[in-house]
Amino acid sequence: MFEREDWTSFRTVEGLQQKAGVAASKLRRLVLKELTDNALDTGARAHIGELPGGGYFIADDGPGIGGEPEQIARLFSINRPMVSSKLLRLPTRGALGNGLRVVAGSVLASSGSLSVSTGSRHIELRPELDGTTTVLSVTQVDDPLGTRIEISFGPAIPEDKHALYWASVAELMAHRGQSFTGKSSPWWYDAPQFHELLSASGDTPLRELVARLDGCTGGKAGEIVAAAGLGRMVCGEVGRDKAAKLLEIARDHARPVNPKRLGAVGPELFPHRAYATWSGVASFGIEPRAEIPYVVEAWAGEDEEMQLVLCVNRTPVTGNIRATRDGRKINVFGCGLRHTVTEAPKDKNFSVRLNIITPYMPITSDGKAPDLTPFLAEIGSAVAKAVRKARRPDARAGSLSQKDVVLDNLDDAIAAVSGKEGYRFNARQLFYFLRPIVMDETGKELKIDHFTGVIDDFEAENGEIALMYREPRGSITHPHRDETITLGTLMVEEYERPAWTFNKVLYIEKEGAQEALKQNRWLERHDCAVMSSKGFSTRAARDLIDKLVEHDESVAVFCVHDADASGTMIYQTLQEATKARSARKIKIVNLGLEPWEAIDMELEVESLEETKREKAVADYVREREEGEFWVNWLQTNRVELNAMTTPQLIEWLDRKMTQFGGGKLIPPDDVLERELSDQIESRVRAEVTERILREANIEAQVIEAIAAIQTPDGAKLASGIAELFKRQPDAEWRDHIREVSGDQ
Repeated sequence: MFEREDWTSFRTVEGLQQKAGVAASKLRRLVLKELTDNALDTGARAHIGELPGGGYFIADDGPGIGGEPEQIARLFSINRPMVSSKLLRLPTRGALGNGLRVVAGSVLASSGSLSVSTGSRHIELRPELDGTTTVLSVTQVDDPLGTRIEISFGPAIPEDKHALYWASVAELMAHRGQSFTGKSSPWWYDAPQFHELLSASGDTPLRELVARLDGCTGGKAGEIVAAAGLGRMVCGEVGRDKAAKLLEIARDHARPVNPKRLGAVGPELFPHRAYATWSGVASFGIEPRAEIPYVVEAWAGEDEEMQLVLCVNRTPVTGNIRATRDGRKINVFGCGLRHTVTEAPKDKNFSVRLNIITPYMPITSDGKAPDLTPFLAEIGSAVAKAVRKARRPDARAGSLSQKDVVLDNLDDAIAAVSGKEGYRFNARQLFYFLRPIVMDETGKELKIDHFTGVIDDFEAENGEIALMYREPRGSITHPHRDETITLGTLMVEEYERPAWTFNKVLYIEKEGAQEALKQNRWLERHDCAVMSSKGFSTRAARDLIDKLVEHDESVAVFCVHDADASGTMIYQTLQEATKARSARKIKIVNLGLEPWEAIDMELEVESLEETKREKAVADYVREREEGEFWVNWLQTNRVELNAMTTPQLIEWLDRKMTQFGGGKLIPPDDVLERELSDQIESRVRAEVTERILREANIEAQVIEAIAAIQTPDGAKLASGIAELFKRQPDAEWRDHIREVSGDQ
C-alpha cells in the first residue's frame, strides 16, 4: 500500500486540476482570479495586467499583508494547514481557503516565479517540493501602500489568451451597487458548522469570537457566554452540545438578516441589458438549522446564441454551467442544475449573466463548484423576469400591458418601500412607487382597483408578498372582555383567541351596530364575538375567520348584511373562494337580511336608479323558486339594516340566535375542573402570601434594605444615560436606570 499526505497533490499539474476543480487550460485564469479575490475582499481597489517580460501582476491599495517575510512565505506554502476566514460566514468571495495553496502549487508545478511587494518590501519567493516556500530575497521599495503580487507560469501550465478574464469580471463587479457591511449572523450557522467555527478558532477567547457576531457585540457577548455556562473558556474547548446551546442563545440576541441587507451589484453594471433581482432564505443543516439569505441578480440581452455566466458574491465560479434551448424552453445545466428556468420565443437567444450574493454557498468539490439547487426557484424567477424585460422593445410596439410593468418592477418596488432594513409596508406604498413607472412605460395612468387586482392575482399564484400588510378596516369585539381589536394584517398575524370565551362569531357589515350590541350586552348573552367592516369583508376578516375555525375550540360563524345586491354578495364572498384565498373551511350561516324577509317585516324600501350594467346578485338568490323576480327586484330596490330601529335590530338578532345559535358556551368537563382548580389556587395563594408578608413585617425589611444601598446622584445617572445613547441609539433612559439598579 502507498500513502501520501493530502498537500502533495498541489505539487503536480494533475493534482492541481483535482484540487482546483478546473482543467489545466484554465489554471492560469483561476490563479489570477484567486489573487484578485483576495485583494478585493479587503475592500481595496485592484489593478491587474500582464508584465512586459511575461507573467502577470495584481496590485491593490489595501492594508497590505502583515508579518515578517518568513510568515508571508508560510501563507504561500502548500503544506500548511488550511488557513481561512471563510468559516466566519459572510457574503465575500471564495469559499474554503485553498486559494493561496493553488497559487503556490501552480508556480511549483510549472517552475514559474512568484514575488510579493507589501509594506515597503519586495519579497521573492520559491515554493519547494517539501511543501514549504523559501524566501529568496527581500529588498526595500518606495511604495509602502497595498500589495502587489507578480507571478509567472512555466510551460507545464498551458497558455491561456483569456487568462485575465475571470479576474477582470471580479474587478468589474467589485465596487458597484451596495455591499454588505454588517457582521456574520448566528442565524447563518447550523449546530455542527458553528462548532467547526469554534474548533478552528482554537485559543481565541469565546467571548471575543461571539462579539464578532451580529447582535452580540460589547457587553452582550459576555452575557451570552455566561448564559451558556461557558465562563472564560476558549473556543477550542467547547464541545458540540455546548456549541449548539451557545448558538441558540446568540440567536435570541439577533434578528434574522433580511436578504435585502446583503446588497446588490445593480443594473448599472450592464446598462444596455435588462436587469432583474429576486431574493429568498434557504435552510441548511440540522437543528438549529442555518437560515441563509440570498439575492439573485440577472442581466439579459438578446444574442446570437445562448450564453450563461455565473458569479457568486461578485466573482465568477469555476464550475461548468451552460444554458441551452429546447423549443421555447431555456434550460440550465451544471452546478447541480438540470432544469428549465423559463420560456421565450424559439427564434430568440439570450446572453444571461447571474450573480448570487449569499453568506453561504454549498460546494461540491475542492474546486469550489457551487450547488445551486437550493436557489433554483429564485434563479428561475430572476432569469424569467430579465428575459421578459429584454424582449420589451418588441412589446413596446403596442402590446405592453400595465400588468407586465407592475410585475417586472414589483421586486424593485418592494426593495424601495421596505428599505435595506426590511420594514413592513402596505400595498398603497407599492402603488404610489409603481404608478409613475407604469405611466412612463405605457402612457396610461395606473388605477388603484386595477393594481389591487394585479397584486391579488400575483399572490394567488406565488403566495403572499412578504412583509406587506393591509391597513385595518373593521374590528372584532370579544364578549366578557370589554375589548375591541381593529382588523388588519398585522393584528391577524398576532391574534390569539381568548380561551373558552365565545362559541359564535357574528360578521355584520355595519360598524356602528357593535356599540348598541355592547350596550345591550348582546355579546355576553349569546357568548358571541362580533366582527364588522365597511361593506365587503376584508382579507383580514376572512383570514381571521379561517384562524378561528382552525382553533381547537369549535365556533359557529354567522353573517348579517343589508337586503341589497351587494349584501347578498357580501355573504357569498365571505363564504366562497377568492383569487387570493380558498373557500372557508366551515359553512357560514346566512342570517339575512333578505329582501323577502324585509318586506314581511314592513321595513322601508329604498328605490335605486337602474344602471346599464346588471348588479351582481349571489347564487343563493338566483337558486330560489322565485329567484329571477328577486334578482330583478334587487336591481332597483334595497332595504338597509339601518331601516330597523335599534330595539328591532336586537330583537331580530335574538330571534336568529334562538333559531340558529345553538345556545350559550359550556366548556368540557376537564376545562371546568381545571378552571375551578386554578381559581381556588389563585385565591388561596393570594391569602397565604398576604398573611406571610404581614407576619414577616416585609415593609420594614424593604425600607431597611433600601437605606443600606448607595446610589449615584442624578448628574452621574444623566452622564451614564448619555453614554448609553451613544452605544445604543434606540435605548430608553429607563434602560440605564434598570441596569444601575441591578448592580446595587
